[in-house]
Amino acid sequence: MVWLSKLTTFTILLTLALAGVGLYLHPGYGYPWSDYFDAWFLKIVQFSIWQAFLSALFSVILAIPFAVVYASKPFTGQWLLKGLLNLFFIMPVLTVILGVVTAYSDFIDVFSLQGILLAHLYLNVPYAVRIFWQRLSFVSQTHLNVAQTLHLSTWRSFWWIKRPVLVSALRPVFVLVFLLCFSSFTVVLSLGGGPANTNLEVAIFQALKFDFDPKAGAIYAAVHGILAMSIMLLLGRREHFGMEINRAQAQRATVPTKMQFLAIATLVVVLVYPLLTLLAHAFSAPFTGSERLWRGIITSLLLALGSGLFATLLATLRSLDTSQHRLLRFLDFGLMVLPVMVISTGLFLFALKLNIAFKATIPLIIWLNGLMAMPIVLGPLTSRVQAYRESYSRLADTLAMSDWSKVRYVYLPAAAHLLPWSLMLAMVLSVGDLGVAALIGSAQFVTLPILIYQAMGSYQMVLASQLTLLLLLMCVIFLLIAEWFGDRTLRRH
Repeated sequence: MVWLSKLTTFTILLTLALAGVGLYLHPGYGYPWSDYFDAWFLKIVQFSIWQAFLSALFSVILAIPFAVVYASKPFTGQWLLKGLLNLFFIMPVLTVILGVVTAYSDFIDVFSLQGILLAHLYLNVPYAVRIFWQRLSFVSQTHLNVAQTLHLSTWRSFWWIKRPVLVSALRPVFVLVFLLCFSSFTVVLSLGGGPANTNLEVAIFQALKFDFDPKAGAIYAAVHGILAMSIMLLLGRREHFGMEINRAQAQRATVPTKMQFLAIATLVVVLVYPLLTLLAHAFSAPFTGSERLWRGIITSLLLALGSGLFATLLATLRSLDTSQHRLLRFLDFGLMVLPVMVISTGLFLFALKLNIAFKATIPLIIWLNGLMAMPIVLGPLTSRVQAYRESYSRLADTLAMSDWSKVRYVYLPAAAHLLPWSLMLAMVLSVGDLGVAALIGSAQFVTLPILIYQAMGSYQMVLASQLTLLLLLMCVIFLLIAEWFGDRTLRRH
């Protein structure tokens, strides 16, 4: 069992090693090194940091008030709100982008820094609210009872009890959102509006796809990776930000207060508005399919299925690992925020060196998307296996069970009901991918996200809305299946 549980760690390290080799042994000679570190390079680095800083700052500022209100007391139907918040975190980025374009293009210049920030807020504010809300929900009830006994005002109770919890979560949430926005590819590519709003991820893509300069792609990817890893170190110990299926013990819920109702209504209206405009835009003209569309749908489904199976396999194997070494925890979490374009570029350049780049398109996409989805589904699997390990390890040792017998008769049955949930969720995270497919895929390779981006690029916004609605429908179906399995698991355990 020991070597089996180490396969995930080996896979991650092998991927990083091959990506590093690809960046180092890039094909092509390019220009002299000094030519790449010019004023334009400094400008894109500055823009990458600036837009990520603004996105993280505004996300945190907007998320805290909502989280404080929602966490003031449990209310009826809060699971629906939590589901909506989680949906925006795992929703295909193109859905949010097109929703922002259709909803706000008459009010602001969406193809600019304003549009980039707005799309990032839609993607990250719900996630930040969810994390802050989760942290505040674990405030000790004893402390709250003492505050009530001492007749502390609402403000004093917040200042002395809840404020320290928010402060402790502030840095990791800010850094996490910063990293997600720093590594943003699809948002900046779609809403950047030109060279003035280009970040390192888009610069890598342009260097490889349009300039045919692998050396530039390798340099930009290396700089991006170094900056991202340096920022990631600010997180210190690994923080857990996964999509949990295990929840704390339920508290008695009551009707929302007036303040909670106002906060719920405000957030729901703001979040749903772009989706409603997208829906109206999609139905403004008849939908016509094509052979290329169906090919893109089938390819997307196959890639999502392959990535979901791979992510679930890696997460299951990792959950069996009893080691709690800090490096392993760092690797688990690091995959969620490590710039995927850096790893994709390294593997793509390595495949180019071997002359198999476009022959290995589908395996590479499945490999990378599976690795990126694995950390999200890892938390629930690890929690379940760990709980069974603590409950039955002594009994298993008394019965002199081998490691393989423990896996077969204890740990795998414990995680079995979570595997379909993990598969569906990983498929949702993979089916909307544009970055990896756009970089690695050839001109003849099409997926549904690529078709959406091409429709936007040719200003066919109605068609793009229709295709985005189709992508969103696929994700909703996957999510409903995942939630069905999740609720079934909670009822059984």
